[in-house]
Amino acid sequence: MLVWSLATSLRPPAPRTVEVLTAAHDLSPGTVLSADDLVLAHLPADAVPADASSSTSALVGRPTVVPLLSGEPVLARQVLSGSLLAGYGPDVVATPVRLSDEASLSVLRAGDLVDVLAARGGQDVGGAASATVVASRVRVLIAGSTRTTSSDAGLLGAPAADATSSATLVLATTTAQSLEIARAAVTSRLSVILRAA
Repeated sequence: MLVWSLATSLRPPAPRTVEVLTAAHDLSPGTVLSADDLVLAHLPADAVPADASSSTSALVGRPTVVPLLSGEPVLARQVLSGSLLAGYGPDVVATPVRLSDEASLSVLRAGDLVDVLAARGGQDVGGAASATVVASRVRVLIAGSTRTTSSDAGLLGAPAADATSSATLVLATTTAQSLEIARAAVTSRLSVILRAA
């Protein structure tokens, strides 16, 4: 009895835990968080960053800016808070851009500086392809992929034939750059190149 009492008194106390929201499954950048994407978990207090949250309302509806693994705490720094354009100035707008190459998302993150390219095949005299820069040195706000299924409406309301996914960026551009991107998207394949900050 004495040995058991001594062993019990010398045993370190159980670590204090806190309740935080974690990713319910793997999340890609640009995912707009819903309640189904989050699950409460009890984690050791000394292992939880200060900007971890236990408030669903503080996270739901906000897009992620980094990939998150299932079970990983969702931190304030990993989601876009407030306006997408906060701090960019009154002449900047958020412009969605659908890219021709989904693989480019693997190297893009929110905050990256990019040029938007428009490529047209066989449009020049002699059938030569051409490419032009339609927006230079613009910031990535969100990088993610969107999935279209057969239940979604296609162009002009026509049903989409197959399920497809596409690379989608949201960029901080001027209104003039947004118009140039929109014009180019009608006839060209859009891509981006990463620029040094």
